[in-house]
Amino acid sequence: MATEAADKRITGYPNDPPRERKALNLTTYEYEFPFNYPNVLVDRVWVGGERHGIELFPIKTTDGSTATTQTPSDWIVIEEDHPMVQVAVIGSACTPPGSILVECDTIDNFRHEGENERAVSARFRVDNLWGMHLRADLLKQGGSYHALPVAGMSCVVFEIPPSHRVRVAGMGAIPAWSEDGYPDDVHYSVRYIRTTVAEDY
Repeated sequence: MATEAADKRITGYPNDPPRERKALNLTTYEYEFPFNYPNVLVDRVWVGGERHGIELFPIKTTDGSTATTQTPSDWIVIEEDHPMVQVAVIGSACTPPGSILVECDTIDNFRHEGENERAVSARFRVDNLWGMHLRADLLKQGGSYHALPVAGMSCVVFEIPPSHRVRVAGMGAIPAWSEDGYPDDVHYSVRYIRTTVAEDY
């Protein structure tokens, strides 16, 4: 059996030797808003003291003098001592459906020998997430989550290549009706992030 396996090669990769599967020793860490941890950076423009999670903007909007700020979205950046292989994000959108985005800074030997580094990045996105917290206008009008069937949380679990740093972003839908008092309330509110690391990678 061992001799047979050693003789096998995948066509097109003559220098790739037979491999052995890895058994990963996994540990999961949990982070809770407001994400005040030494290995976590909360990079955002909005500071609102939210009680349901950290609200992230998908874009940094214009100040009116130009069409765009040309700056990236808000992010929660997490670094771990061991490579992360899974990231879970739990939260709620101001207006559903929401979206979660994750970018990964992979470990040095992530790429296969000869791979074109420009071909693919370790970026992930999941859309159509239902589950919302009530916006301030609904709360001021006496609203309650009891009367809204879409009120609640959503969760996304990303299985990622081994990475030493991840960036988490999010967004909600654009409300965009004429009487809306919060037309740019396109946040996604992150309540928990769990990272799973492979300690023996």
